[in-house]
Amino acid sequence: MIRHELSQWPLVISVSSGLQTLESMNAFTEDWNRWLDRREPFASLRVFADADALVHPEGSAQSAKQWLQARGQDIRRHMMGMASVVPADQYEKIRKMNVEKLFGVPASIFASTDEALAWLGERILAPRGLRLDAAAVHAAIGATRATPVPRDLP
Repeated sequence: MIRHELSQWPLVISVSSGLQTLESMNAFTEDWNRWLDRREPFASLRVFADADALVHPEGSAQSAKQWLQARGQDIRRHMMGMASVVPADQYEKIRKMNVEKLFGVPASIFASTDEALAWLGERILAPRGLRLDAAAVHAAIGATRATPVPRDLP
């Protein structure tokens, strides 16, 4: 499950937990399309709540590659930067991924939300005259994690 919190725009907060499906990954790229279609600069804070959230579903690599090729120019034009927070026990395995090269924007991986927020605030937002409210971001992450999973109605 991937949930988003936009109350801190231009910071998009995404919290992922559990194994993702191909459908949830497609929904995630559709969310990104909506943000990119705003044609406004934004930054991304991705929080992976557990190790399962880091696993890509079978068949997602090709569609992700196609999406990155199709939207790459928009990503580079509108994305200010991306910080990803992974579980501490996964950090050493994940930290060497070159997310910056993949997306073409400043990006980094962190083992703690506070480190990610410091990086976003100092390197991405402050140079553009934007302020990051760390307490509000923490509250938004907490609210996103606590949001009940939607259920299909009969």
